[in-house]
Amino acid sequence: MAEALLLVYEKPEAEGRYICSSHTITVQDFVEKLKSMYPNYYHPKQIAEGDEDWDLTSEKLLKLGWSYRPLEETIVDSIKDYQEKGIMQ
Repeated sequence: MAEALLLVYEKPEAEGRYICSSHTITVQDFVEKLKSMYPNYYHPKQIAEGDEDWDLTSEKLLKLGWSYRPLEETIVDSIKDYQEKGIMQ
């Protein structure tokens, strides 16, 4: 996200508001992805979905040259960080 902020700051053609959202995924799909990547961790059995009729896009940032990391890479890095901090065992 910091890279996106710097990109908007440095590009003279940047104007207006920007959405920095690389992935739109439902809670259910996210939990399923976590289950497939980390089957030995606890996963909720019931999931309450909210209103997920979003229309978010980072199209403006992409046009400026921004790119985002794959979701799987972000998840792996997050889990590793949580493990190192003792939040997850």
